[in-house]
Amino acid sequence: MTQDLETILRKSLDETDHGIKALLALFLLMLVGVVAGVLWVAHLSETSDVKTMLLFSLVVIVLNQAAETILSCGFVTAMTRKTLKAIELLSKE
Repeated sequence: MTQDLETILRKSLDETDHGIKALLALFLLMLVGVVAGVLWVAHLSETSDVKTMLLFSLVVIVLNQAAETILSCGFVTAMTRKTLKAIELLSKE
């Protein structure tokens, strides 16, 4: 029975490690999105006035911050839930 609980805990921790790798991939994808947004704002600087450029650069920054917050909170919640569930199963022994 003890070995089964240890296996469950190990699987939970492995899922957490895989989740960290997935989060890193999502952050890299967001970084590409921010670079694309900055390039878009640079394009706007040639064709638009300062007010439009400032507005769209602010939109890029706010959307990036919102996406990072949502991803981080979702990741922390999911991984904490998995780890606590595994610890609870292990402590029931």
